[in-house]
Amino acid sequence: MGQIPLVICRHGRTRFNAEKRFLGRLDVPLDPHGEREAELLGARLRGMPRAGLWASPLARAWQTALRIGAPKPQICLQELDQGALEGNRAPEMLSRYPEFFAAWAEDPAHARVPGGETLAECRDRAVEAVIRLARAHEPGPPLVIVSHQMVMAALVLTALGLPLKEFRKHTQGNVAISLFGWSEATGLVLHRFNDTAHTDGLLPL
Repeated sequence: MGQIPLVICRHGRTRFNAEKRFLGRLDVPLDPHGEREAELLGARLRGMPRAGLWASPLARAWQTALRIGAPKPQICLQELDQGALEGNRAPEMLSRYPEFFAAWAEDPAHARVPGGETLAECRDRAVEAVIRLARAHEPGPPLVIVSHQMVMAALVLTALGLPLKEFRKHTQGNVAISLFGWSEATGLVLHRFNDTAHTDGLLPL
């Protein structure tokens, strides 16, 4: 049996992304530039045959998915819960939580964000959700999923068999597309990473 194709996209830009603030479960919408990005992603994917469209219910992912079609919510695709860091910039948080950031640098899989999740917990729920969706379908048109940076990094690293501490080397741009395949025989396989061809020439606002 062949693989179930999975087109997994990151959401468009938010004000917090532009300001380099921690953003996990805070429900921050797309900013005007992010709306333009989402329109370009939608234009690329809208006419593509698909087996289904799912998205994180957080506004930035949901708004992006609506440019593609009529999504179904999947709560397990939400971003890493960043707890006490939410909405803040790194310099002020580094001085407030030095022990956490030291542990995160050493082992982000098991270092718990103050008041939030570990990256391993984020990975486990996301991988389980993606496999559950894939198992409900036969090979054919792809499943399209819209999610978040850390979720997508965790999926990429899982597919590549790499440790979660490699996540910084596998970041993805806003509205980037990564193409995966899944089957019981192969598990999750990465076929294309961080494709942002649809935003070529789009200047930031």
